[in-house]
This record gives sequence, C-alpha cells and structure tokens, in this order.
Amino acid sequence: MGRLLLVWRLIWRDLRRRPGEAVMFLIAVTVATACLTLGLATNTAVATGYLKTRAATAGPDITAITTATDPSGVAETIARTPGVAVQADPVPAFDTFVGAHGRTAHSSVEGRDSAPSPVDQPLVTSGTWVRPGGAVIERGFAQVFGVGVGDRLTINRRGYPVVGIAISAATPVYPWSDWAQTGLSDRGGRIWLTTADARAAAGDAFVVHLIHLKLTDPAAPVVWRETVFPPGRRGDLSVNTRNWQTVLRTNVNMIRDTQPALVIGGWLLAAAATVTLAALAAVRATRDNRRAGLLKAVGTGPGTIAAVLLAEYLLLTALATALGLAAGTLAAPELADPSSGLLNTPSPPTTGIAAAAAFLAVLVALAGTLGPVLRAARTSTVHALADPAHRPTRHPRLTALTAYLPTSLLVGVRLLARRPGRAALTAIDTAATTVMVTALLAYRTAINTDTGTGLTDPAMQAVNTRTGHVLLGVTLVLAALSALNTVFLGWSAAVQARRALAITRTLGATPGQVVTALCTAQLLPAAPALLAGIPTGIVSYWIFSPRMVTPPTTWLLTAALIILLTVAALTALPAWLHTRTPAGRALNAEPAR
Repeated sequence: MGRLLLVWRLIWRDLRRRPGEAVMFLIAVTVATACLTLGLATNTAVATGYLKTRAATAGPDITAITTATDPSGVAETIARTPGVAVQADPVPAFDTFVGAHGRTAHSSVEGRDSAPSPVDQPLVTSGTWVRPGGAVIERGFAQVFGVGVGDRLTINRRGYPVVGIAISAATPVYPWSDWAQTGLSDRGGRIWLTTADARAAAGDAFVVHLIHLKLTDPAAPVVWRETVFPPGRRGDLSVNTRNWQTVLRTNVNMIRDTQPALVIGGWLLAAAATVTLAALAAVRATRDNRRAGLLKAVGTGPGTIAAVLLAEYLLLTALATALGLAAGTLAAPELADPSSGLLNTPSPPTTGIAAAAAFLAVLVALAGTLGPVLRAARTSTVHALADPAHRPTRHPRLTALTAYLPTSLLVGVRLLARRPGRAALTAIDTAATTVMVTALLAYRTAINTDTGTGLTDPAMQAVNTRTGHVLLGVTLVLAALSALNTVFLGWSAAVQARRALAITRTLGATPGQVVTALCTAQLLPAAPALLAGIPTGIVSYWIFSPRMVTPPTTWLLTAALIILLTVAALTALPAWLHTRTPAGRALNAEPAR
C-alpha cells in the first residue's frame, strides 16, 4: 500500500508541475484512438441506424416490385403464400425528374394513402404526412436538393408544395432510393404524394407497383422469394424483389470510401502519436534520469522506478483511450449516415472496437516511452545524478566524407549520425503525413476526372463531398500533429546537443550555421521518407478504390516542396530560440530537474 501511495504522489506531483506534457500526451493518443474507433464503428453505426429506422417505420422484410398493369393478381398470389405475416396494399410508383429552385433531379414518386400503412410507415421528421395537393420528400434527398417544408416541387409540369420531410427503411438512403426504375439502375430520390395525385402526375410515365411485406421469418427473405417466385415463374409474373438485407448492404456501401480513410488514418495518426510520445520522452529524458537517480539514492529498486515512470504514461493512456472511444462513438452515427436518411443515435462501442482502440493506445504509449523508461531504470545512481556529457561515437568514414562540407552541413550530418533514433522518428512522421496527403490528392484527381467527363451526377456529389471532407479532416489532423512533432524533435535535438553546439559556437560557428545544421539533421531523413511516402500513398488509394488514378506531377511536387519547407521552418524556430542562449551559459547549465 505504501509503494502504491508513493507512486501516486510522484505521478501527481509530476502532472501538477508539467501539465503541458500531459495535455500533449492526451491529445496525441486520443486523436489516434478516436480516428480508429470512428473507422471501425462506421459499419456498426450504419447497421444500428438502419435497424432503428426500420423499427420506427415498420420497414418491410421484402418488397415485391411488379410491372403488371393490374397488380391485384400478384397481390393475391402473395397473400396465399405461407410465410407472409403482414401485406400492404400495392403502391403505385413511377420514375421521373422533379424540379425545384431552378434545378432538376431524378426521383421516384409513390402514391400513398393519408392513413398509416401496416408496412412501411415513413416517419415524418418535419411538417406533416401527405395530403391532397401536397408532397412529402425523403430527408436525405431534401437536404441535397435544397428543399424544405413550404418550397414547391415541379413533377411533370405540375406544382406541389412540400408539406413534410420523412425517412423510411423500405429503400436505401439517398441517392439509391429510387425503386421505380425498370431499366438500368440510376441514382435518385423518393417523393410521396397521395395516390390520386401520383396517378395524375404520372401522365404517360410507366407505372410500377410496390408491395411491401412482413414475413414470419424476417431473417430468410431470400428463401421465401425463391419459393414464391422461382426463376422460371418470376418473368411470367413480371415481379422483382428487394429484401431488407440488400437495403442494409447498399447503405453500408455508401461509406466504402470513407471507412478505409478513417482506419488507415487512425494507424497513421498512431505512428505520428508514437513520434510525439518519443519526442516528449526525449525532452524529459534528462529529468527522468535524475529522478531515477534520486529514487535509487534513497533505496528504491529499478522495478519500482520503472513502475513510477511507466504508471504515469499508462494512466494517461487509459484516460486517452476512454476519450477517444467516446469521441469516435459519438461521431460515428453522423459520419455513417451520408445522406441523413437514418435515425442516427449513438450506440456503445462493441467489445472488439474497444479492445482495438485500447490495443492501439497501449502500443503507441509503450512504443514511444518504454525505451527511455527502461534506460532510466537501469542507469546507475552516480551516472544519473552527475549527468555527464555523452561521449560521441567515432565514425572515421563519416569524418572523411564530411571533412570538406560547409560548416553547417558538416555539423548537421554529424548530429544526425549521433542520434539515428531521432532521424527514424523524423522519417516516420514525414512518411505518415506524405501518405495521407498523396491519398487525398489521388482522391481529388479521381473526383475531378469524373466531374470533367460527366460521370458524377448531382446525386453523388453529397457522398463524394462527405468522403472528401473525411479525407481532408484526417489529413489536417495528421499534418497538425506532425507539425507539432517537428517542433518537438527540433527542440529535443537542440536540448540534447546544447553542449556540443555550444562548443561549436565557441570555435567560431555563427548562430545561422547552428540553425542550418539543426535543419539539415531534420531534412536529411525527411527527404527519403517523402520519396517513399508518395508511391505508398498512391498504392494505398488504389487498394481501396476501384479506379487507379495518379495525381498530376505538379501536385505531387508542390506537396513535397511544401512538406519539406514546413519541416525546415518548424525546425528553425526552436533552433533559433536555442541560439539566443549564450554559449557560456549553455556550457555551465545544470541538468534540468
């Protein structure tokens, strides 16, 4: 009990004295776990939202679509079939173009009674249900089309005021809501009128009839369909069927481009977060070593010291995991419903998602901090308290290669050789950012190509926009974390090399040469990481996209130049601050406590 109390008091004291480091730790791990949780939870959120909508709207288990002029024969055949629990009356529907605010869009128009149907009862979220002379529009379609209650729609040159907005689980969310088409499947919305208004508005349009059914075994609509409408008879009866599992799969497919971006982005953010924690550990390495020495001096063993240093990180990791899970779970319903056509209420994360997020958080924390903690625990008491200067490793070949370089480059290369671990962190950080930026450029290239050739109609613009926003958001978060890492790595490089650089300055090096040397030590590993990250980003996009597009060379070169200039600028800032300290003060400075 006494040991636990000691550990807690030491952790609390360190958190109170340096809250900024704890906040940075929390931000880095929380962002990574939130992004991964969001990516893993989207499929679950889609299914949860659809099932809630299906329950609230009495969604059908299967819908029979018949092209027969008189649907009564098909309805009677279905009614006599075993396995049907509830059957709604046939609903007339036709495919057309509707207009509003000077725009046109593809949509189905269904005729419905004012009284609720036993199967498929659209839930009105704004306004009222259909009435003579009034139209109700599906919510996702209304948002993309820019239509609200009180606006007017034009259907086959007839005007109808919008009296309500509703959602339904009978069809997939917009833009796959149009089930009145008989030819090639096209994207479109869904509008409801009264049956009389729908027949009047249809004019010469081809009318189909939808028969919504509830089965006694909702889990087996395919078996029921093959029994009632076997392939040999289905054509004679002019019947097609759509089951609720098909609706759910279509809804899930709507986020097929978004989910990989989140999952891959989560792992890239995890790599960046590892760099952040490693940079934090490097900055506080001297302080932790001295702290370990003091604890050893009063009789504390290496195991207790490692527990003290690791417990703080693991405590923050647990808090960051909880925050990341909460943030990802709350955001998943909004992201998983690309057209606002479902009841999107948050649900608790599954055990698998929670375990994956916790595993990622612990992996990031240990990868970034375990090495420095073990070194601090193993350091001898005298060595930790004295904090002597580290004897640099001699590299005769490197000395021969750099002997004739300018002073700033010579010092930069030798700093890089002295701390290869920091070079690896810089390379990982730069590569992660480059991969995400390249994938975003590839996506924008594909969208621009489709738009220029007319392959993307207005119905898909909302989906593409949502995916683009997700990619851009992950890229910006990753870039911000990478920028912070660059500052930390530059600062830790200046702190750890303060004595060597002070000696260099006493021998005649100017502050500008010192700044250039530190920038060189960062840019040399960043350049090959950049070259590796660009093709990796393109290949990553190809893996999850049906189209193999490559961003223009000018885009890639511009992005690479911006990344390199950003690394240089963010490294120069802490390096410049370091040079403002006189060389004599740096040589006489006591170790950080």
